[in-house]
Amino acid sequence: MVRLMCGLTKEKLAQLLKEAERAHAEYEKKLGKRDENWPEWYAEYIIEKLKKEKINQKDLL
Repeated sequence: MVRLMCGLTKEKLAQLLKEAERAHAEYEKKLGKRDENWPEWYAEYIIEKLKKEKINQKDLL
């Protein structure tokens, strides 16, 4: 289980969901069919984005 940063705002989550939607549409286009497992795909996409942001923040300190 991955714990998210406490500082995740509603606005940031909304932004990440919009990014995930666009990225997933491209994924489905390449897949050639509807992805029935989309909730897991979105979750993984968002968690990976948050991990990268957290790593980048640590690098700045």
